[in-house]
Amino acid sequence: MSSKVRILVVFIILIGMPITAWYFLNKGSVLRKNAMEELKAKDVIDAFETPTENDLIVNTNFLKGRRWLVAILGNGPRRADNAQNILNLYNQSKEEFKPNILCITGLLQGESMPQMTQQLKLRSTDSTWLNCYLAENHVHPYTYEVFNIPLEFKNKACAVLVDEKLHVRNYFNLDDPASVKELVWQYPVFLSLKK
Repeated sequence: MSSKVRILVVFIILIGMPITAWYFLNKGSVLRKNAMEELKAKDVIDAFETPTENDLIVNTNFLKGRRWLVAILGNGPRRADNAQNILNLYNQSKEEFKPNILCITGLLQGESMPQMTQQLKLRSTDSTWLNCYLAENHVHPYTYEVFNIPLEFKNKACAVLVDEKLHVRNYFNLDDPASVKELVWQYPVFLSLKK
């Protein structure tokens, strides 16, 4: 190998690699800083009470003390896709964090809770995943009031990040791929926020 090639390799190792590492570390820091800004506490959720598919009563006191991703799936045509996105987020984060999911789904006439859980491939209700079902025409008005959903998300499938003090940290439109991408980006930051 010629001396020019050796000098070039050494130059790349000594100069190029640290610059590349600095670039990506800086970019990651900027993304996290932006996520932290987006995740500042907003409204406090209102008092509510609703049963799960297993007749467990979920209320504001039940949510207190843990961080929750509330998925309002509604009854729209993308309900199964949105449920899959939430399940993927849960599976990606369960190794490093202890995520808590509350899915609120609209039931059409003739649909049953166990049938819908199976059809949407949702996890069964346990201590970290809760499935609640409401009549199709009650889902959005009920969740709009409880979670103080902004007008831009009214009557849409959305995700709401709720912290341990019941503060809403952010809203995401589950029917918008760009908003889902924001959710995927912000969710781990939300779970890792200092209490």
